[in-house]
Amino acid sequence: MRALLFDLDGTLTRGGGAGGRALGRALHAEPQAAEELRKMRLDGMTDRLIARIVLAAEGDQAIALDARMAAVSETQIDALLGRYVEALANECIAHPYVPLPGIVELLPRLRARGDVVLGLCTGNLERGAEIKLVSAGLWGGWKFGGYGSDAELRAEIVRIAWRRARELGATEALVIGDTPRDIQAAHEAGLPACAVATGRWTVHDLLEHGAELVVQDFGDPEKAEELLLGPLR
Repeated sequence: MRALLFDLDGTLTRGGGAGGRALGRALHAEPQAAEELRKMRLDGMTDRLIARIVLAAEGDQAIALDARMAAVSETQIDALLGRYVEALANECIAHPYVPLPGIVELLPRLRARGDVVLGLCTGNLERGAEIKLVSAGLWGGWKFGGYGSDAELRAEIVRIAWRRARELGATEALVIGDTPRDIQAAHEAGLPACAVATGRWTVHDLLEHGAELVVQDFGDPEKAEELLLGPLR
């Protein structure tokens, strides 16, 4: 049985910056952190790592960044992400996430098969993933997941998702994402990656980063199903 481990942002859905806006609102009392957030490219990062980096910007700038990041406590991260989730829920009411082409048709095809188990593998907190996917009409039917609430490093999230997939009977897995960070995390966890060029990165970029499979999008669900369940070449 093959486990398909789907990233969320840029792979399943597009949110028009709702996550960034929600985090910006959560940082309203921390101006240096908010300024750091505006400089960052968040695609492929985990919620906990993003929170650690932006909160480190509030520290003494004379201290090395690594030391400032290490000094950020889990309590600080949890508090920021709690505010973020509240802001995200409001953002998604006003500006719902949108499924990317072919996803609404592809997922039921995959769920109908007996040789596939579908899971999420995302840097989003589990609650954040739920909020985003509910707004896009894509929540439900996921058998398991690895989330940003499970770990801070993306490769560890992949390992957790893969362990949970094996507990459901999976014997092989494919990580599906839209960024080089998805590819790198998959490989660090010992799994192959399928990259989809529906985010910031082109097919060429994703091939250069070593994805076993690369597709422009999932606009043709039949072809996408065949690709995701075919040989990993």
